[in-house]
Amino acid sequence: MKAKNKTARNDKLRLIVIFIVSVLVIATGTLFAVTTFSKGDIGGGILGVIISITILTFAIFVYRRGNRDLKEGYPLRNERSQKVMQKSMSMAFLVSLYLLLAIGFLSEDIIHFRDVSQATSAAVGGMAILFAIFWVYYNRKEI
Repeated sequence: MKAKNKTARNDKLRLIVIFIVSVLVIATGTLFAVTTFSKGDIGGGILGVIISITILTFAIFVYRRGNRDLKEGYPLRNERSQKVMQKSMSMAFLVSLYLLLAIGFLSEDIIHFRDVSQATSAAVGGMAILFAIFWVYYNRKEI
């Protein structure tokens, strides 16, 4: 019984940490968007808003689902959720390699980045979006 209570307490703590990190990332994205809009760069500001909204949507979904599972007595991480995460991460990694290659090839002629940090930010944002897409796909699919 003690192990079950300890697991439940650890799961609640993990859910709170996920929530806090999500809020900090969203606040940083919002601050980036506001700063970029104030400098007059509309495109960068819109990108920051899109990334913040995407992370907010994903964070709300994860928090609600985790909270519901905890109230019903299920653990946050079971064999299925670990398999979904593993498949999602591996596919997101593989596809993001091609995303990085595409950004590298297209940055000369088609996509013009201000500097390397802008290209890196676009790549990391794309990786996060790819992971979210694969996670939703594998979570809905029966594994």
